[in-house]
Amino acid sequence: MAARTSLALLAAIFAVATAAPFGSTTASADTGTNAAKYYGMWNYDQPDAATLNNIDVLACPDGGGQCDPQLPLPLKVPQVGWVVFAPGPNGTVNGHTDGGCTWNFRVQRTGLELSSTTQQCTNRAVGSPGNITKWSVQVKGNRETESIVTVSHQPNGVDLIGTMNSGSRTKVVDGRHNGKFVQRFVGDYRYDPADLHTLTNVVSTDKGTVYPEQGTVRFSGTHHGRGKINAHTPDGCDWTLVVRGNTAELDPDTQTCHTANGDRSLYYWALVTDDGQHMNGFLAGSTTAPGQPPTNTFLYVGALTRSATDPGEKPRRPGSSTTPTMSAGPGH
Repeated sequence: MAARTSLALLAAIFAVATAAPFGSTTASADTGTNAAKYYGMWNYDQPDAATLNNIDVLACPDGGGQCDPQLPLPLKVPQVGWVVFAPGPNGTVNGHTDGGCTWNFRVQRTGLELSSTTQQCTNRAVGSPGNITKWSVQVKGNRETESIVTVSHQPNGVDLIGTMNSGSRTKVVDGRHNGKFVQRFVGDYRYDPADLHTLTNVVSTDKGTVYPEQGTVRFSGTHHGRGKINAHTPDGCDWTLVVRGNTAELDPDTQTCHTANGDRSLYYWALVTDDGQHMNGFLAGSTTAPGQPPTNTFLYVGALTRSATDPGEKPRRPGSSTTPTMSAGPGH
């Protein structure tokens, strides 16, 4: 792939994908509600491109794609990662995301709603600012549903709107059953074919270039504590991730691999699998060749499939009461 693209524009995609602007207010909560049911860590369920569940659709304000020819709009961006809801000031609820930002919500009888529409954050992984104008959250037991609308103000003056009408998460409870989640990750997963039209497995750089992500990642258990896994990537590097429910993320947050061709660092990598056969994820890092400045790299729409020679976890029966069997759509 010799195509070139705009990192500033793609960075906005990442900001939308992590849904992580910042803000706090002193808005009062509805005294007739119970905020405690929202508290805790909640992971996105595996995205489903067929139903658009946990898929953010990035488009022009009119819903089309003519406002910015540099991006394949409308663009479907799978949502991956977690949010931790905790008590906020004056009876509100704060939502802290794995993107490193905190949103403030007011508690209403119908659920959580943003306490203001002007909260913003610069995503820690990309350095791109974002604004969410709507984030509605409902909780029933250990299941959460949500809808989000975001606005990305582009350097070229274009506003891109990100809309996720159907979102769902599952609460991360204690670690007694963490082994079954780890097992879904362990094994060989191969990157699906790269696609410039959807940005699936297309890595972009701050040098304005893109290239395909490809090859097999081998995930294995570690001796560094319960829930830790090792990811051996095609470049020969090893990375440590921690599994919490259906989601694995870097632990520690920043890791560096030294190779004969230079250094590679990762400072964000999140992966999700509900069925133990397919993964969605996105990644941010950098590469540094000897004597050269770092090149920042971003994989916004990552998709992997378990190798055909590695059966891994057996697919669950339809209607299973554990984690729903979901298809992440074409190429996943």
